Amino acid sequence: MLLVDDLRLDADILPLFNFTHCREAEAAVRGLLRELPASPELVMQKQAVFRALLAQWDVISEFNYSRIQLAEVQRFLHEVVSRQLVLETNRMRLAARLLMSEETRYRTRARYVQVIQFLQRLEQHYFRRLDPAGFPPFARARLSTITRFLERFSLNSAAEAIAEDQFSAGRMVDFARQLHEVDEQELAEFWTAFFWLEACWSVAKGLHQHGFAFPEFQPSGLHLADFYHPLLTGPVKNTLALDPHDNVLLLTGPNMSGKSTLLKALGLCVYLAHAGLGVPAAAARLPFYSSIVVAINLTDSLSGGYSHFLAEIRNLKAVLEAAQGPGRVFAVFDELFRGTNVDDALDITQATVAGLAAFPRSCFLISTHLLQLESQLPAQPGSRTFCIECTLHDGLPVFSYRLQPGWSQLKIGRILFDKEGLPELLKSTT
Repeated sequence: MLLVDDLRLDADILPLFNFTHCREAEAAVRGLLRELPASPELVMQKQAVFRALLAQWDVISEFNYSRIQLAEVQRFLHEVVSRQLVLETNRMRLAARLLMSEETRYRTRARYVQVIQFLQRLEQHYFRRLDPAGFPPFARARLSTITRFLERFSLNSAAEAIAEDQFSAGRMVDFARQLHEVDEQELAEFWTAFFWLEACWSVAKGLHQHGFAFPEFQPSGLHLADFYHPLLTGPVKNTLALDPHDNVLLLTGPNMSGKSTLLKALGLCVYLAHAGLGVPAAAARLPFYSSIVVAINLTDSLSGGYSHFLAEIRNLKAVLEAAQGPGRVFAVFDELFRGTNVDDALDITQATVAGLAAFPRSCFLISTHLLQLESQLPAQPGSRTFCIECTLHDGLPVFSYRLQPGWSQLKIGRILFDKEGLPELLKSTT
């Protein structure tokens, strides 16, 4: 089960990793962000690709090319390989054609030169210098697809001839013959591998630029050191350490204290760890979860004909059904049952917390606005209470955004109501 729309992966998180130069590579970055491998071993293999690129960052850090040139090269190669464009492979005939028309000579030479210089630059500056030994086997295979394609052309000698103004009709014919030997499948495999590698480079650049840490998987317990949400400017970093038997975390704090942001940051760390990427934290150790649910902004459904509360109920039901399976579940619920009245919310929150304790291998994080719940919670192992620190100074709330053990009973609704002068405004209407 995967429900992570509230993390806003495409809108908020993708830009952190997208340094690509074309739409195809950007789509591949989106695929890397959305892909969750099915086991810890596969996650670590994916992570190993980014580690390998970062280990050779001095080689690949400046990877770039012209978007316009790429489009021209793609079009030319496609036309040649699909036989929409048949190149002249007879030296005498090509020489005669070039002599007869200056326009033909210029246009023909320009297209060859563009392709050769584009491919030769990729080969010499990047792919030939990358050591495939540090990559996992599946990544080495894709690197090999790229290098095999580039090595079938005499790129260095052709580039030298161009530089010395010796790119003759004979050299054009030699390159044309090499191009005609490429089939459509080989070309498609080259571009797929090329855009995938660019996407991996783009993700690695994001990890390097933002200083994200690679997580580790462990059998139980969850530890996130100095985690934060990467969209915040100057974020307050927090640490959460849950023991192996801790599986239900209740979070309290007044409005605007940062509960939702903290839960999003936690959910994002867990998600990115399972996507094989680094996480916005100094260190991360966690179990492998087969289901990840982050429910922050559940809304009413006009088309479906059900309310916010029913959406909460159905979401919780799906989580519980997943928890009854063989895999672990990580679930975040922000202000659970805020869609119903206080009496119902208290009753069913107690039942929910008690019931979730029956799934010790999973992890459930719940924020609540029900301050009365503190005295009514059942005493049971595995449940932890945390709050976000907030104090009053001169009668006004001061938010620290710090996570700490305990339960917050601070109420600031009336304080803010009075501060904005609403009582006076309400009196003036009578």
